[in-house]
Amino acid sequence: MHHDVSVTDDKNIRKDLFFASSNLLKKIRQLEKDHTDFLLWDQILYQDWYNLTFRNELQAGELLEKRHKVLTTFQVHLKYVANTSDVPLERAYCMLKEEESQYQAGDDVWKFVIDKLRKNRFDTATRSSALPGEPAPVDDDEPAINFAEIFFKDDSALSGLRRRARSVYHYLNDIDDGMMARHLSVPMAGYQLFKETFQIAMKCGDWKLLGRLWKAADPAYQQRYLRNMPVHLKDFLQQIIAENASQEALEKEQAEAESLVRTTYRKLARLLHPDKQIGVSKEHQEWASIKWQRVQAAYKSQDHDALKRIELLCMAELGQLNDLTTDEIYQSSLVLNEEYESLKKNLKTCRKHPAWKFSGRRSYETLKKQARIDLEKRFGPLEAEVHMLENLLKMLSAAEMQAVH
Repeated sequence: MHHDVSVTDDKNIRKDLFFASSNLLKKIRQLEKDHTDFLLWDQILYQDWYNLTFRNELQAGELLEKRHKVLTTFQVHLKYVANTSDVPLERAYCMLKEEESQYQAGDDVWKFVIDKLRKNRFDTATRSSALPGEPAPVDDDEPAINFAEIFFKDDSALSGLRRRARSVYHYLNDIDDGMMARHLSVPMAGYQLFKETFQIAMKCGDWKLLGRLWKAADPAYQQRYLRNMPVHLKDFLQQIIAENASQEALEKEQAEAESLVRTTYRKLARLLHPDKQIGVSKEHQEWASIKWQRVQAAYKSQDHDALKRIELLCMAELGQLNDLTTDEIYQSSLVLNEEYESLKKNLKTCRKHPAWKFSGRRSYETLKKQARIDLEKRFGPLEAEVHMLENLLKMLSAAEMQAVH
């Protein structure tokens, strides 16, 4: 008795794969629920409790940060004036105080002048005090120049050529490779067109057009043109053509990848887009909303693998695996396993957050204790620095008063 080995009953294999996928889906849904509860309930409740419980400390900290900014900015001006005027800090303090008196007494024009002076002084001081290796602040008033537009997008490189040559250059840049090949295949005139256009492309530094010309030309044209060319120019030309070919291959690969991304994105959009969630349960709408956010993030980063994983996940969760091959079902189970492990890893991080399971807490003493420690770490050094700067100001003010009397 002979069996047709090309026909295999994969019913048991599919059943095992479906069972494994089903178990993973249950685990994934539980983890997703925990994660959703954390984001939509625990974190929000914790933040409200934190802001209310420590409102006095947070308000004091906010005032401390504002005062610190004022004092450190003044210190920058003080040190700069002292250094550039070669005077002690006490004298620099008096000079800045006099400047402020003029500012308060001056009209709008005079205030504008002093404001401008202070801005320039602060910018210069912060630039000069930057650590070695750190980039200095750059003014963005002047727009950046796109050199490609200067060299390739206008007729400036062609200004020394005849009008006919300029027309040919622009025409060949606009047509596709097939039409270019047909023009170059015309007997006699084809080689002359190849030669003239090649020289124009070389003159303009348009390596892309040069590469297209070389690719579209008859090999006999290539050999004829290279025959009398110096060796160093031949080497340069071959390098340019090779680089252009590599760039073309890369662009083709990128275009194919983008096409795959768009195709998968459209499939997911038909399934998950909010406009498609009409007449379905609230639970399904929430599920689709979460998946759609992930689709948007993956599409923004042009991550086709991520989009494909989301597609397989959706098919598995919706029970639409029957039409897939056993290999595709197996791949979907691998994706589900990756999803499960990723969720476990994310939740491991969430469990370290003080808001984890906050809605189920009955006591908050441990959280209060830790929060106060964190606030002390955050504002303690700042308070010490403000105290030091305030003492410096008092000392300078006292020195000024003593000098007056």
